[in-house]
Amino acid sequence: MGLLAVVGLAHAQAPERKSLEVHTARDAQLASQLVIAEKKGFFRDHGLEVQVKYFTAGSEIPPGMAAGSIVMASAGAPNAISLAASNFPMRVIAQMGDVAGAQGVVVRPQAGIRVPKDLEGKRMGIVKAGPALDLFGRFSRAYGVDQNKITMANMLPPDLLTAFAKGDIDAYAVWEPYLTRGEQLGGKVLHTGTQSYVPGAEGPKRIFSMACVVFTVESFLKQNPNTTVALLRGVRQAQQFLDNPANAEAVLDILTEPLNIPKADLRKIMARNRYQLQIDQALLDSMDAQTEFLHSVGFLRSAPKARTYVEPRFLREVDPALVKID
Repeated sequence: MGLLAVVGLAHAQAPERKSLEVHTARDAQLASQLVIAEKKGFFRDHGLEVQVKYFTAGSEIPPGMAAGSIVMASAGAPNAISLAASNFPMRVIAQMGDVAGAQGVVVRPQAGIRVPKDLEGKRMGIVKAGPALDLFGRFSRAYGVDQNKITMANMLPPDLLTAFAKGDIDAYAVWEPYLTRGEQLGGKVLHTGTQSYVPGAEGPKRIFSMACVVFTVESFLKQNPNTTVALLRGVRQAQQFLDNPANAEAVLDILTEPLNIPKADLRKIMARNRYQLQIDQALLDSMDAQTEFLHSVGFLRSAPKARTYVEPRFLREVDPALVKID
């Protein structure tokens, strides 16, 4: 039976599985709706027991999925792209947010960094396997920064903070909560994917697009179409809960402990994100742009178009209005 035919059975049937692990990272960009759905019992409303499992960074997920230890995940789009580019049978089934505003560049003012060009001659940390490399490339082009004049070190996010605190690096590019934590160490956010804090040029300025996506192994979809729809129904309930302004404090109460982020920080971090459960053309365009960049710098073996591995049928089963592509 083909995938489309299997999906057609999903509407009226109970989940094939009673429980499911979903892997993500312990940050507000990637995990918010999943944690809300888990803690509020929204997955159970649809006959599914979901346990959210955490990694330090989303970049740790693709190796686990390729090795067979992960079947369902939520992470930044480049992680799904890397699997598709290696011809791994994976499908993206939903976008959960535009998280470009939570990716950014943190600098140490005491190192004499006030404007982007001041980064030249300095030491910088970056997570080269994730979206930060693309973000910093676009930032550099937008402000005429010569990356060849910067000493770059590849580090995981917690190591960036340690090196920044010790003075081993003068700046770094990463995502939340490490932007906010860098500020608490005396750093300054110079730019995010959507906002400039450059002196004299402050204000909205989108230089980067970045989505959080839910992706899974293709064989899981074929064997568990009802489970997949149940998962997305739970996420949709969480999205609706998150969208209600009356729940703002309750959302922080739910997320602060599982994500290990203080409520004050969480409030600031979540304001940088646009949470939206959907699949639209902007998602495809964003993923294609990231694919082209990652392929151009040698991180991908091929450059598949997002439409070849984004599968909208399951989200359409939840609500056709959430899917804005054919």
